[in-house]
Amino acid sequence: MSDSLLKGAFRSFANTFCKIIGAAVAITVLFIALATFYSSAPQRQTSIITHPTHQWKTKPFSPVTPTVLAIPVIGTIGYGSGIKKHDLHSIFQDLEILDLQPGVLKAIVLYIDTPGGTADDADAVFRMLTEFKQNKQIPVYAYIDGICASGGIFVSLAADTVIATTPSIIGSVGVAMGTSFNVSDTMKRLGIASTTIHAGKNKDNLNPFRPWKENEAQSMQKLIDSSYDRFVGLVSHYRPRLTEDRLREEGAGVFSAEKALSLGFIDKVSDSFTQTLEEIVTSLDIANNYQVVELRPELGIQTLLGPETCSLFAKKVEHHLQLPGELPPEVAGRPLYLYRP
Repeated sequence: MSDSLLKGAFRSFANTFCKIIGAAVAITVLFIALATFYSSAPQRQTSIITHPTHQWKTKPFSPVTPTVLAIPVIGTIGYGSGIKKHDLHSIFQDLEILDLQPGVLKAIVLYIDTPGGTADDADAVFRMLTEFKQNKQIPVYAYIDGICASGGIFVSLAADTVIATTPSIIGSVGVAMGTSFNVSDTMKRLGIASTTIHAGKNKDNLNPFRPWKENEAQSMQKLIDSSYDRFVGLVSHYRPRLTEDRLREEGAGVFSAEKALSLGFIDKVSDSFTQTLEEIVTSLDIANNYQVVELRPELGIQTLLGPETCSLFAKKVEHHLQLPGELPPEVAGRPLYLYRP
């Protein structure tokens, strides 16, 4: 009898153990499949967010209600959670899918709080906004609440009217690249030698492991100068009170809202977004019936799990040490319209 009880207990334990192992394997396979699918498939899901009106009323989205499109420009442009050129492209694509009735889209409001970012993303966002508003024949407004520097200024040039709160920081018309270091003398003292295999003249410009040649940075300086000339030219064109001479004289300084108003960076100082929104919709003659809509990407499985989790499925673990003031690898070596105090 004791043998049969022992055998029964063993069978029960074995069955339970196998079920646990089977469930664990199934869950692991499922997560691997999901991670593989979402890492390779394009995630083009967008949520429609309706924001309160100036009367603090929120309505369900309607394709026939006069619409103000809200576009946040927050964080570092072209990096991390900041707006990127393909983000704005997706927003405009998704806007067409909403099937808004002709003439329903009345304006775009940019909500800006950014130190700037990569030159190519800021330039592309500006160009797309300008082309879109010309195509739709609608005004663009920019409301600055925090900081609008460098690339933020570039993007704000697409706005017909720029408003800022009193404590906002505005300006920094300039271009820069990340700092380059040369450690060749240190390596020589330590008895360390290096070589870089390359082809093409100037392919290893600013190589930090060998002494730099005279005027080695000249080609990069020409690139920066070209970006700066374009920046200054566009600011003076779209904000005509800021002449090119005045911009070059002021340099890449930043200013208070009141100073920025006197210089011509902005058109008005207002500490109330609600009041500003009321003035906008009143000028558009839609104050009694409108909606404020933001198109926002939904969270996919890769976002929910995080890139670290998905990289574990690929047997990939990365470690990064970022020094204070060091640019992330994604933007290093690129021209930047970025304010870095």
